[in-house]
Amino acid sequence: MPSFCWGDAAHVVHPLAGQGLNLGLADVRALVDVIAGREPWRPLGDERLLQRYARRRALPTLAIGRLTDGLLQLFAHQNPLVRELRNRGLGLVNALPPVKRMLASLAIDS
Repeated sequence: MPSFCWGDAAHVVHPLAGQGLNLGLADVRALVDVIAGREPWRPLGDERLLQRYARRRALPTLAIGRLTDGLLQLFAHQNPLVRELRNRGLGLVNALPPVKRMLASLAIDS
């Protein structure tokens, strides 16, 4: 099983957008930052230290979860008008490289 599937499952996000690996890597980066910034007297298992980490990751994890669910709903929709709007929207994003780069950057940094 590819490693990105484990990240998707760990965060309970749909593997549609393959964001599980990005979330996992961002989790590691956040945990390293929180540990590096901890007070010298605070043990690694300290409740406040763990809460710092959890607060730091809550919003990005929620955002990606909502995004992947939204994409799943958008691509599963059977209404021809919704499908046409979706396809035109994706075509527009594809035709605007700065927007495309920004969205890719947001997905990678989640």
